[in-house]
Amino acid sequence: MPQLEKLELIIQGDFIWSYGGKEPKQPIPNILNKIASEYEFIGHTADTSVETDLLSMLLNMHDYNHQNGTHRALFQIKEVLFDKFIDNGHHSHAYYNMPTKSASIGEKISNLGLLFIPEVIKAHLENYFPSIVIFHGESSAGNVEQIHIFVPESPTHTRTYVLMFGLARNYFFRAFASKFLDLAKVVVEQDSDILGKIYPNSPQKLKLNNEVGMDWVRRNFNNYPQVVEPNLSNTGLRGEYYDNIDFKNLKVNK
Repeated sequence: MPQLEKLELIIQGDFIWSYGGKEPKQPIPNILNKIASEYEFIGHTADTSVETDLLSMLLNMHDYNHQNGTHRALFQIKEVLFDKFIDNGHHSHAYYNMPTKSASIGEKISNLGLLFIPEVIKAHLENYFPSIVIFHGESSAGNVEQIHIFVPESPTHTRTYVLMFGLARNYFFRAFASKFLDLAKVVVEQDSDILGKIYPNSPQKLKLNNEVGMDWVRRNFNNYPQVVEPNLSNTGLRGEYYDNIDFKNLKVNK
């Protein structure tokens, strides 16, 4: 006789989901089916077990300042110009621009992925708490849907991997589409390295700009599965101190 209980699977188009025998706390988003119906599958990469808890992983992914730190050399990012944040509860959008340094011919030859990086990276991140972050990338050569998935394995480990879809506008994009996978793999490797070095128990005193995504994560994490106020659309607390902020309710104490 089988010793394991049968795992209930939910099939949605090309995707197979499971709640792992647990009671569902929210519906499965349909966004991956929508992307798969409109874009060509490029591949998957960076299937990695990271030695970090889920909250730390999500805070890193929603830290819109870290791109020009952790990934500055990879993408030649000069700065992050945050535009807006749209808060729909467990679903959100973040928009910001990242001017890049012009790469030399030698740098492009050694890293062909730089051929697809524009002068200004116009980032649009679509987020489905707690497990999906989608980077919607557009260029003259084609569009990319870079999907980051997060699965908690234990209190101290989180598995992540990347699914990538593309929509080519010319042959050049199609011929070098695999280079996007290489870039995504390096991004995950860099994030994994940073997450292994941070001190999660060190109290943060200064609150930086562009942290609205991290505030969104903390609010949802502390209150899951309920959606609570405040709504963080078009906001970004600037220059405040963590000692004066009640993160459970995300209200600055006057």
